[in-house]
Amino acid sequence: MIKKILSNITTKPGIYQMLDSQSNIIYIGKASNLKKRVTSYFTKHIDSIKTSKLIENVNNIKVIITKNEEEALILENTLIKKFKPKYNILLRDDKSYPYIYIDSSHQYPLIKFYRGLKTDKKGYYFGPYTQVNTVRYMLNLIQKIFKVRSCENTYFSNRKKPCLQFQINRCDAPCMRLISQKEYKESIENSILFLQGKNESLIKEFTIKMELLSNQRKYEKASIFRDKISMIRNIVKPKNTIESQSELDVITISERNDYICIDIFMTREGINLGNKNFEFKNTNTKSPLELLNSFIKQYYLTNIPPFKIIIPNKLQDASVLANFLSKKYKKKIKLIQGTRKPYVSWLKICQINTDNRLDILLSTKDKNHIFYTLNKDLKFKENINNIICFDVSHLSGANMKGSSVWFSNNGTQKDLYRRYNLNHINKSDDYEAIRYIIHKRLSRLIEENNLPTILLVDGGKGQITQANKVMEDLHITEVNILGIVKGHKRAPDNDRVLDSDFIDITSKLSIHSIRVLQKIRDEAHRFAITAQRQSHQKKQLQSKLDYVHGIGKKRKVELLKYFGGIQGVIKSSLEELSNVPGINERLANVIYNYLQEK
Repeated sequence: MIKKILSNITTKPGIYQMLDSQSNIIYIGKASNLKKRVTSYFTKHIDSIKTSKLIENVNNIKVIITKNEEEALILENTLIKKFKPKYNILLRDDKSYPYIYIDSSHQYPLIKFYRGLKTDKKGYYFGPYTQVNTVRYMLNLIQKIFKVRSCENTYFSNRKKPCLQFQINRCDAPCMRLISQKEYKESIENSILFLQGKNESLIKEFTIKMELLSNQRKYEKASIFRDKISMIRNIVKPKNTIESQSELDVITISERNDYICIDIFMTREGINLGNKNFEFKNTNTKSPLELLNSFIKQYYLTNIPPFKIIIPNKLQDASVLANFLSKKYKKKIKLIQGTRKPYVSWLKICQINTDNRLDILLSTKDKNHIFYTLNKDLKFKENINNIICFDVSHLSGANMKGSSVWFSNNGTQKDLYRRYNLNHINKSDDYEAIRYIIHKRLSRLIEENNLPTILLVDGGKGQITQANKVMEDLHITEVNILGIVKGHKRAPDNDRVLDSDFIDITSKLSIHSIRVLQKIRDEAHRFAITAQRQSHQKKQLQSKLDYVHGIGKKRKVELLKYFGGIQGVIKSSLEELSNVPGINERLANVIYNYLQEK
């Protein structure tokens, strides 16, 4: 099961949750590349006993994709504090939890990294954090935005001039009394609000002050608050993320192979709280829209909704449901269809998460999931067990190569891949080339009694015609022919699928089925073009020396090395050629005369 999950994990940034056999979250981590990071746990040699113990207890892995690593860091910290996973505690390198500490005993409190018992010092403690880098990240942001001091009291008391932190605009230099005690106290209070996640409150407060100062024509002071607002919005909460809103849910649904995944992505007080996952079988054959409608009604009757609920499609009873929820919870609740900015971008990244989760779910539920939807959509007499795909590649009509790739229920079967040299075929005749390689490959497969269920060609009517001719010549009746035609501007979403009668069957296929065929087509193209490029490179490396009688590989290397390339050999005299190691006078004459003639 874990192998199936690992093969389907995305390479995007985000957080990963490791679960035990009871579906308890036992570890949470972040990664810039989820696939690389999670896979490393199961491939590399693990020296740590605690890490080995973690891996032994992993029964399932879930991921949440984020826009970038910064957002993943914030989400990781939020979820660790929420779920307190067992191995996040056990795997920490430090002897005690790190905190962010604000010293309340001083008239100009400091804010700093702290490790130890909370009772040791009086003040405000925020944490505990399981990740040291999270603490340092938060402290860095606080100094940028609020410019509070981080120096120890002894250092603070002995300052005679502002330190470097003041010079780089990260401290207001309370040590030199360049800020009043009242103003500094406000900075500390705002830092506390920030650490509590009350960013919207801060933005509202700073906006009021900025507008007041602006009306008083104190533009320089107003710009300070403008910059603070900008940093909170742009640094803490990256642009175009869900976190930029204080309270909302984004709901996405993905349905395939009778399996449904529904995710609710929750944001409260401007903090991304992660998502809730729901999955079930569609036994009632309802449409995704009907399922979503029923789900939302049931879910929010027992769960307090936020002010905004973003949905991918317009629900039939959206206004009725919104009014009902508003009355029940005594607040204005909106159900918003995500068809305009900024909702479109939020839904997009959330949908990626849900689709990815469904891919992982299917990989664990059905070993034959690769061809499952194709079987369902195409409804052939026999189940699809394997697909062969053919493609032809050339460079401006030259150096033509052909390829065939083989896919089974388990994916690629590279021992059945083949490449073909097509130099004997007219350089402009792609149809003859595709006919030749199909005939050659199928003839061998008939001998091996291993014909595919589907023969797929990269092309339309012309390529399909050639495949039909081969079928007729070889008296093959049990193989189904499909062609995949590149769409307008070669956009994948515009690709069309044709059957052996040239009928466009694209509308009959699910998105997943089309993606499977595209994947196979792209693999055939990759295999063909790789062969073509390798051949081209080899041809480029050839020189005039290849055609000189008596010059083998070893002597060719010596000549090129001695003269620094083929041009040096061509320009060399007879005497110079004779001085090359391994080249006697007779052979030097042969080389010299041949090159002069050419």
